[in-house]
Amino acid sequence: MTEKFWIIQHIQQLLEHIGVGPGLSALITFIAACALLVGLIWLIDFVGTRLLMGFLHAFIKRSATKWDDFLYHRRFFNRLIRLLAVIAVQASVGVIFKGYDPKVISETRSLINIVLTWIVTLLVCAFLNAANDIYETKPQAHRKSIKGYIQSAKIVIYVISSIITLSVLLGKSPNDLLIAMGASAAIITLVFKDTILGFVASIQLSAQDMVRPGDWIEMPSKNADGVVTDINVNSVKVRNWNNTVTMVPIYSMVSESFTNWRNMQESDGRRFKRQLLLDVGSIRVFTEAEAETLYAHGAIAPYAAKMAALAAEENPSPFMTNLRLFHAYIEAFAAAHPLIDQRQPFAVKYVTQSEHGLTLELYGFSIRKDLIPYEKVVSGIYENLLAVAPLFGLGIFQRVGIAETVRAGGATGQETRRTS
Repeated sequence: MTEKFWIIQHIQQLLEHIGVGPGLSALITFIAACALLVGLIWLIDFVGTRLLMGFLHAFIKRSATKWDDFLYHRRFFNRLIRLLAVIAVQASVGVIFKGYDPKVISETRSLINIVLTWIVTLLVCAFLNAANDIYETKPQAHRKSIKGYIQSAKIVIYVISSIITLSVLLGKSPNDLLIAMGASAAIITLVFKDTILGFVASIQLSAQDMVRPGDWIEMPSKNADGVVTDINVNSVKVRNWNNTVTMVPIYSMVSESFTNWRNMQESDGRRFKRQLLLDVGSIRVFTEAEAETLYAHGAIAPYAAKMAALAAEENPSPFMTNLRLFHAYIEAFAAAHPLIDQRQPFAVKYVTQSEHGLTLELYGFSIRKDLIPYEKVVSGIYENLLAVAPLFGLGIFQRVGIAETVRAGGATGQETRRTS
């Protein structure tokens, strides 16, 4: 009889002493050996994860560095301790199953090798996740995300681990499996088409710096208009301005067009274009007396000197129109406005004349770039011009409905009136 591990040997001798048959005795001792292996795994895991992790957690809390906190949060140390535990168990298999068929030891070691492979996989993935967390605390993380690279690396690691697992279970060389997979590459490409496209697209997005977390993007084809909150190997997550979330396939960001407002947000100002519709019938010549009265008005007086100078510039006509004065007022008002970027061009132009009146367009740049402050600045400018236009004798074009026309004493139907 081949000598076994001393505990197993002692159990076998005890069974033989009480008269248990050889077959049943061998089965019981084998179960005892397996239970001993499981007990050893549990003991090492308990000592490692309960005791050692407790001491390690206390040390990390006192540590001044931050990288160990990220590793701890991603369970890197737990998996490292389990890796050491499995290595210890792997080394003890030959001792615990001493005296048994060598095939038993070989099969047990194969199973432990599979467990070892996936613990190493989880360990490496935990390290990569912690590396991404550490990177996201750096200033450059806002400009360039590495999450796509991390996820791509994890996919490669999982594929390698799966190949190793299959090679152990089938008893074949990994090279043979790779050759077989190469023969079925067309099927694999078809099944994992989206993953492969996403993998390539994520690398392109990152390499060309096309989009970053925090960017405001517009993609009408996907109903996306908001801030990018996450980029992974499969999709780009966009939180729209109405607080809905759109998941855009990442390869669509490469194959389709979209607008990224990042450069506007990083520039000195955000452009605005607004139009006023003026009643053509309200445009007339202003006398000097009317102009002096206008300059003295409380709303106009702060801009009077600048306005008069601008109105006189490049004016070959011997008279002054209210439209010319209004044009000069807008330029003087914009030049004094603290929230209009004076380093950027500001223009007032007449776009077209139609049945809707004369279109006057304002073109400039607001210092405020976020949506709500930006709209407040532009609305304030627009409201001011609507309020002062009647001081110049100018009417704002509007179409009055039937009810308003009847109340005004007009005929039925619709007619166009001006406000003055």
